[in-house]
Amino acid sequence: MRIILALMLVGVFGLFVMGGCSSKTASGTYKDGTYKAEQPNFDEHGWKGQIEITVKDGKIVSVTYNEVNKDGQLKRDDQQYAENMKAKVNITPKEAYEKLEQQLIEKQDPEKVDTVSGATHTSETFKELAAEALKSAK
Repeated sequence: MRIILALMLVGVFGLFVMGGCSSKTASGTYKDGTYKAEQPNFDEHGWKGQIEITVKDGKIVSVTYNEVNKDGQLKRDDQQYAENMKAKVNITPKEAYEKLEQQLIEKQDPEKVDTVSGATHTSETFKELAAEALKSAK
């Protein structure tokens, strides 16, 4: 009986010790900081994605995503592009970005972010860049 009790105590103690060896922060999944990623090349339409993610207390607290062209113009601010996209798929780049950003903050995992209807390519790029940026945060 004493041997069983001793083994159980050793096992419980071992769990506490191993739990303290985790590489994750005590209150979250990621290391605090600001993390960025950018596509290396412009796509066939002349845009490339950029993301900035801020982590505080181990959690994603802010996300800024945008696409920029060779002239440095942000797709989020391109009124003509927004009007054309809204007419075709009923969403603007700004609206799509905001949905993606909010989902990442809520779900804390790029793989769990859902594709935004009408912005499939943007959603895929967003998730890829978010995962890339967060590699440094693990």
